[in-house]
Amino acid sequence: MFILLSISDSDKHREKVVEEYTKRLGKSVKIENIKPNRKGNTQQMIQADTENIIAKLEKFSEYQKILLSKEGKQLDTLALHKFLTDKNCVFIIGWPYGLDEPVLAKYIDVKISFWAITLPHGLAKVTLLEQLYRIGTIEDGKSYHY
Repeated sequence: MFILLSISDSDKHREKVVEEYTKRLGKSVKIENIKPNRKGNTQQMIQADTENIIAKLEKFSEYQKILLSKEGKQLDTLALHKFLTDKNCVFIIGWPYGLDEPVLAKYIDVKISFWAITLPHGLAKVTLLEQLYRIGTIEDGKSYHY
């Protein structure tokens, strides 16, 4: 089971592709969009969003907690597949202001990256969903590329 915790107003710009991948992945994935905090200065918003993520993580104590971060470990699809095999995972996706990674450090197990680039959170979500779908095709013995 894969849970995506995403600080996000909406997926309206990528709604159809998120819906398509969610449909393809079925019950193996659940997305929880968390409304971003918009009160206070940037640091206060980051702190509030980080606290919201930490509160959500408490109900997933048995899950592997993975933060998407440009400073994270870079894994190709096959390495990601191997890493995720037989694990229930919670993926954490921040938003434009980011999250307080030093505070989150004690709550997460690993950071991964889709390269050392910054992606808009919605595009990071789509990229992650596509990779989870691709991993599912590998597990089903289907061709890696269609």
